[in-house]
Amino acid sequence: MDISNQRILVIGGSGLVGKAVCRKLISHPEQQPAAITITGRSSSKVEKTLDELKKLSTTTKFSGITGDIFCRSALKDMGRKTILSEQKTRELYIKDIIAPLNQEIVKESYLYQMIQKERPDIIIDSVNTSTALAYQDVFSESRRLQKEIQTPKTAVDDTLFEEIETLIATQYTPQLVRHIQILWRALNDHQVKMYLKIGTTGTGGMGLNIPFTHSEDKPSRVLLAKSAMAGAHSMLLFILGRSANQERGHSHWNHDRNLKRMAPIIKEIKPAALIAWESIEFGEITHKGKTVKLVDHKPEHALDYKTSLKSETTPWQKTGETFKAPFIDTGENGIFSRFEFETLSEEGLMEIITPEDIANEVLQCLQGGNSGHDIVSALDSSILGPTFRGGYMRERALESLRYLEKKYGVPSIAFENLGPPKLAKLFYEIFIIEKHIKLLDPIEVDEKTLSERCVQTITEDSFLRQSSLAVGLAIVLPGDKLLRGEQLAIPSHWEYPEKGDVSLQQFNQFADKGWIDLRPSNMKVWIERLEQLQKEIAGPKEKNTHEKDDTSSNSIRNKRYWQQAVEKGELGSIISWIFLKEDNGERIKN
Repeated sequence: MDISNQRILVIGGSGLVGKAVCRKLISHPEQQPAAITITGRSSSKVEKTLDELKKLSTTTKFSGITGDIFCRSALKDMGRKTILSEQKTRELYIKDIIAPLNQEIVKESYLYQMIQKERPDIIIDSVNTSTALAYQDVFSESRRLQKEIQTPKTAVDDTLFEEIETLIATQYTPQLVRHIQILWRALNDHQVKMYLKIGTTGTGGMGLNIPFTHSEDKPSRVLLAKSAMAGAHSMLLFILGRSANQERGHSHWNHDRNLKRMAPIIKEIKPAALIAWESIEFGEITHKGKTVKLVDHKPEHALDYKTSLKSETTPWQKTGETFKAPFIDTGENGIFSRFEFETLSEEGLMEIITPEDIANEVLQCLQGGNSGHDIVSALDSSILGPTFRGGYMRERALESLRYLEKKYGVPSIAFENLGPPKLAKLFYEIFIIEKHIKLLDPIEVDEKTLSERCVQTITEDSFLRQSSLAVGLAIVLPGDKLLRGEQLAIPSHWEYPEKGDVSLQQFNQFADKGWIDLRPSNMKVWIERLEQLQKEIAGPKEKNTHEKDDTSSNSIRNKRYWQQAVEKGELGSIISWIFLKEDNGERIKN
């Protein structure tokens, strides 16, 4: 990809790696991006970075924005501690993480709004996502809640509720999943061409024997959680890299899928060493964002070991001075003393990769070079995909199933193990409909007549009725009537009506997405589907007969394919076609 005249958004651009990437992007005068927008949590760091970059290029337009990309816009500048300290903001934060994804959550997301406003062609994400999530420390929060629960109480107090909600808000996986969901929506909605993530291994490339544990247990569970999130993040990006563009997923039948815009290219680079460094200075030492204050406790005032940990014991004296010393600033990894840095970077321990090394890899990835260090591509090339034997044995398995259906006189339709129940719903509906019309012939019945015939079938065929009800599918009849069994399949992302009171709108939603709907309105949908399929089989009118009946390797679902599928009763082929067309469910990589 030529980055000339491209709009580039560098998330975390004011950080150590982000700045190195920005410098690299403008290092070639003949290939200057049209605009670079950097983001960060600190407005002063963003402004400082912009001042540095503007001195390096007069061609590229620079801008900066601040805020937390993991929360909604209204909370982006508050900080996580502040958000969780107030009930109102805490509840809003939790809702954004665990509630079913809806338009309001997506549109209010700061990440979504940021991409919507900037409309970048390329996004480079250098935020250490796994650290941001894992260092919320679910282990400490869990211990705190456990202690609160074990404390004798006469009644449940507000503190307990706050501890419970804080623990919910600290769960890593829901936050990461929601982040990826919103990111994918934003990438597609705003036509981003490429998303490149600069990730982490969590341990600087070292194993469980890593001796650097942040003064926690060894190996540090928080550090391992960071690696777990880093791995989960990579797998989610791997999935995004195999996802079709959402624009192609609308349930309109006039789409030419070959003409739709390609999905965003997804890449990830994973440094596996200590990233260093930003600066080497003498100055105040900070710990967890706070300046370290010098204190003193003279030997003549030493404490007895029995009283040394008592909270009321404060034998030290504040000096009024701050701790100052030479240090090396490694950006997001913090500052280190000479001894610490010497040890970390020693051969055989974490060693070093420079921000500029990473920036070089980023530029190669953007330009289509074969650096060999894209994690998503590496996963693509190393996984086991579908095999020739698998395809051959599939037909053997289907043949055996058809034999058993014939032997016992029992159709094998759907068991609702592939939920949500839309798949089972479609199988039962096409099985019933196929009894009354020829699927590949012109449809001569209207939706009302087809509905009446299907209702008659479900009334007379007790096996069809009982088997569908047994697996949790309701059967919707004309007049908005319902047949149901003991179990009722309602996917979790649908809010279950309070006290079981269902509005007509909810009833129609459930019927559309998960229940066997024999009403004329749904029969009309099926007639339109089948007519569209027949048009697709016939091909464009201007083509000659030979071209319509394409027998080359170019065509999979040609006329003969559909004739054989219907002759064999392979109704799953029609449902597969629906999922490819309506739900954009196509596998885009093998």
